[in-house]
Amino acid sequence: MMGSSLVKGKMHKQLWVLAMVLSIGFSPKVVAADERSDEINALKKQIQELSDKVQALEHKEPPTTNSLGTRNAEASAGKGTPRVFAGAEGFGFVSADTNFSLTLKASVQADGRFYVGDHIPANDTFLLRRVRPTFEGTVFKNFDYRIMLDFGANTSSSSGNVNNNGMLQEAYLNFHYWPEFQIQAGKFKPPVGLERLQSDVNYLFVERGYPTQLVPNRDVGIQIQGDLWHGFVSYQAGVFNGTQDNGQNDIDSGVDDHKDVAARVFLQPFINTEIQPLRGLGFGVAGTYGDQNGALRSYVTPGQQTFFSYRTGTGNTFTNVSAGGEHWRLVPQAYYYWGPFGMFGEYAISSQNVRRDVKTSTTSSKQIVRARNTAWQVAGSYVLTGEQNSWRGVRPRNPFNLSEGALGAWELVGRVGSLHMDSDLFPLFATSASGRREFSWGTGVNWYVNRNIKLSCDYERTAFTGGSRTAGSVTARPEQIIFTRAQIAF
Repeated sequence: MMGSSLVKGKMHKQLWVLAMVLSIGFSPKVVAADERSDEINALKKQIQELSDKVQALEHKEPPTTNSLGTRNAEASAGKGTPRVFAGAEGFGFVSADTNFSLTLKASVQADGRFYVGDHIPANDTFLLRRVRPTFEGTVFKNFDYRIMLDFGANTSSSSGNVNNNGMLQEAYLNFHYWPEFQIQAGKFKPPVGLERLQSDVNYLFVERGYPTQLVPNRDVGIQIQGDLWHGFVSYQAGVFNGTQDNGQNDIDSGVDDHKDVAARVFLQPFINTEIQPLRGLGFGVAGTYGDQNGALRSYVTPGQQTFFSYRTGTGNTFTNVSAGGEHWRLVPQAYYYWGPFGMFGEYAISSQNVRRDVKTSTTSSKQIVRARNTAWQVAGSYVLTGEQNSWRGVRPRNPFNLSEGALGAWELVGRVGSLHMDSDLFPLFATSASGRREFSWGTGVNWYVNRNIKLSCDYERTAFTGGSRTAGSVTARPEQIIFTRAQIAF
């Protein structure tokens, strides 16, 4: 736009000069009549050519480009031409009127887990933790959609996962005519855990903290959501099939037909003010309530070893523990970001009726207890290279480039956390090897090579209370583990 304005300015200046010369040329004292006629005709020709060029520029502005080097949607829309783009944010296209779009994104996380000490029952291993292609976009301007699959190491289409719950991570439609009131339906993250709601490509540590184990993973349902007063308050409230702690479902399995309600309110009271040190402060509370039956999930260590599991059994004689009714969760949460510094914390309570069925050759019995399991964590980070820290991750100011001496962005991270299992679960509801409490602390470094590539290395140490002290048991000695991750995401 600036270039075209300069060109038109020069053209108008030349027209003015020619007009002055032409007016002088009419004086008989300057040139002879025959010479004057030839010069006038030549000047008229030049004026006409310049006039044609100015008119062409006024009717044909060059389209501006965005950071990806592609045409703006508005410019393309004016020409009736769809926009195709490719860059750090993904690959896709937008219709000429911008009402329809499709973007292909993906993330791959290649991890390494290395346990310190030979007593650990798990093996050191490399694995593909997540392999997630994602399709998202818009139809008819006000409807956003998202479909995300996963082919990583924690998903399977085996008989234990007949509904492919892990394969299909998300599939939903969001109607957003008003920012203050939106409707979303499909499979997505229920609005509960703070770290769970964060994108998996922006986690500070390779593995999530303990509170995430007590909240839903993903579920199928419908919710209303919105931002009020330009982000001062965000809210979500919905109805879902209901799932166990850290679980996800594509369909109600038939064990019960009850539904869960989930809700969250989050405030950022200074986001619209000029008080810079407080603009990155946010806090809120979330929770769920429902009635659940069926199998219960186990709980794991940061190194993904089973720390606690419920008794299970079948046949003519057995002891089996399952969900037995009312289940509610409460999760207060907060974060704070200022410049390169950031931290967040959350506390999760999962209170559930747990049922124990015992059958022998002659008798059967049932027992129900109220189990209240709790977890908490506090995590912090500091960007050594000075970039702005945020809940949505770090964007390096200078992507890694040896020839230019650019090193990307470097971030130091640290956290502490704990998971505590209700004492009423012992010894009748838990397996004999299950621990009662685990406490962890960890530290690490993240290198943001550029906007799409991130390398991580963490160390985490976990101590256990309860459990088995038998050699080879998970809880026999503290777990010490080194995590590495190479991530590409666009």
